[in-house]
Amino acid sequence: MTEQPRILLIRPSALGDVFRSVPLVASLSRAFPETPIDWVVQEEFSDAIRAHPAVSRVIGFPRRRLQHWWRSPPAMATGWRFFRGLRGNYAVAIDAQGLARSGLMAFASGARRRIGFADASEGAWLGYNARIAVSADASAVDRMLGLLEGAGIEPIADCRLRVPEDAESGWSAWRSATIGGAGFVAIAPTSRWTSKEWPEDHWRRLVEGLLVERLAERIVLLGAASETDRLRELAGDRAEVVVMAGAGPLAMSMAAVRDSALLVANDSAMLHAAVGFDVPLVGLFGPTDPVISGPYGRVTDCIASPLADAAVHYRDQGLGDRLMRAIPVDEVLEACRDRLTATRTEAGT
Repeated sequence: MTEQPRILLIRPSALGDVFRSVPLVASLSRAFPETPIDWVVQEEFSDAIRAHPAVSRVIGFPRRRLQHWWRSPPAMATGWRFFRGLRGNYAVAIDAQGLARSGLMAFASGARRRIGFADASEGAWLGYNARIAVSADASAVDRMLGLLEGAGIEPIADCRLRVPEDAESGWSAWRSATIGGAGFVAIAPTSRWTSKEWPEDHWRRLVEGLLVERLAERIVLLGAASETDRLRELAGDRAEVVVMAGAGPLAMSMAAVRDSALLVANDSAMLHAAVGFDVPLVGLFGPTDPVISGPYGRVTDCIASPLADAAVHYRDQGLGDRLMRAIPVDEVLEACRDRLTATRTEAGT
C-alpha cells in the first residue's frame, strides 16, 4: 500500500519564531485538509506546537546534541541519522527559516516541491526548487505567509496556540500551591541579548507600582531554568512575586501566559505566545522594530525606546542596555494600568 503524500514544514527555532509560524500550519491545513503535516522543530520547543490540531507529527531537531559536530563523532552520527530520517513521501517541503541547516533539511526530505525564500541566508536557497521573493520590510509573520501566497497557497493569519493537555495538571497543581486562586500579571523580563533587556531596576519599580496600586494580586516571573537565580533576585522577598522559571516544561509557561490578566515582556518569545492566546500585553522594544519583530497585529501594544535607531543591531555588544533604559517606567506602568482597567471594564468588575 502506497503511503499518503505528506507536507513538511521546517521552522526549528527560535521559540518566538516557532510561535509566529503557527499561521503557516493553519493555512496549509485549510488548503490541504486531507494531507498530513509534519513539523521540524527544535526538540526543546516541541510543546509550542505539538497540541495544534493541524500538526500530524512533530520531528525533533537535536540542535544541542549537534553542537561542535565537526569535532565529535557521536554528534556527526546523530546528525547523519537525523537528516537521513527526514526523507519521506513528501509532496511539499516549506522552509520558513531560511538558514543553511533548514535548507539542507528541505533538500534531505526529498520533497518533490521544496519552497523557500529567494533571499534565504547561508546558501539555503540551494535546497529549494521553488524560490519565493518576499518583501524584507514586512513583519516576520507576513513574510512567512507571503512565502505561501507566492507558492499559490492561500494564507490565513490564524495565530491561535494550544497548551498540550498533558501539561494542564502540572500547571493547575503549581498554580494552586503557589498563587492559589489569585489573578496575576505575567512578566518575562529576560532576553538572550542585553541590548533587548529592560534594566532590572526598571522592572523592580514596575513590580512595585503594580502591587502598590493593586493592579495585580500576584506577579509571576517567567524565564528559562538557567535564569532562575536572576529572577529570584528580581522577586526579592515579596510574597506576591513568584518565580516560575524551572518549575516545569515550556507548556506550563504557555499555560501561565494564557491564564494571565496581562503579559509584560521585552522583545521575546512570550510576547508571541500572548498573541496566540489573545492575552493583553505590553511589549518593550529597543534595538528591534516592533513592526517587523513585534507581536503580530499588536504593534499598538508595544512601547519603543525614544532612542530607537534603525541603524543599530541588537547583536552589537557595545549597545548595552542604553536603548532599553530610555523607556520610562511611568509610561510602562500607565500602559499596564490601561490594559488591566479595560479588561476589568469588559468583565464588568
